[in-house]
Amino acid sequence: MSREPRSRRRWLRRLATVGLLAVGGCGVGVGFGMNPSTPTDWLINLPGFPHEEGLEAAEPGILVVLQHGLWRSAASLGRLERALVDHGYRVLNPSYPSTDALIEDHAVRLAAAVRAEVEREPARRIAFVGHSMGGLVIRCYLGQAGIEPADTVVFIGTPQRGAGLAARRDGLFFRLLMGDQAALQLRPGDPIYDSLGPVPARKVVVIRGGLGDDEGFHAEIPGDDDGTVAVAETELAEAVAVHTLPIGHTRLSLSESVIRAVLSELRE
Repeated sequence: MSREPRSRRRWLRRLATVGLLAVGGCGVGVGFGMNPSTPTDWLINLPGFPHEEGLEAAEPGILVVLQHGLWRSAASLGRLERALVDHGYRVLNPSYPSTDALIEDHAVRLAAAVRAEVEREPARRIAFVGHSMGGLVIRCYLGQAGIEPADTVVFIGTPQRGAGLAARRDGLFFRLLMGDQAALQLRPGDPIYDSLGPVPARKVVVIRGGLGDDEGFHAEIPGDDDGTVAVAETELAEAVAVHTLPIGHTRLSLSESVIRAVLSELRE
């Protein structure tokens, strides 16, 4: 595939995404106090979800906690949430103001949400699934004292040591759109990465996007990538399973292939 057609399609996707997000952010989302992306996230997650006929229902007492990425909302994981519920899992999928605080602050908020959910109904096992920056929020959560432990953690397109592309995006428009707190922590070398130890879970899974070549989706990112995060940036030593799929960063949150991989890894 030549670089020129790929670049043209990439820019068309960007323009369409910006248009949708602008409509969402300036309309219903802001008016009702939701994350700016909520209306768009809801719309793109409307289609049905995959049901795995050969997959047995989940054992009782398993709670799956979801965390969306930067600028997104719980609705961005709507298809995944419905698929998990359909397969017998109990799901906690909270939105959080990702652009308005640091990753550490979001982790404290997550701890409070998980604690309240477990007090409401105890869980025998807890699994965590995070898309993009949501995975970093989960890692930061797991480093806190007195939290509910994780049995399984699934990272979807998470930049485990930061994303090089974020370091190149430091203009006024970027800060207005993404904020100047958690978004800036996505740069490689930020102090937060020194504070994140090995993931304390029985099973750790990485799902990421990439074309399986040396170019990837984005010309500015060295090596293979999903258009936002390089494949190399998703590497995690403790991962026991890694899925690399030809899917862009945003679509990873709602792709049927990703949902099937999550369901399979949680059952195994």
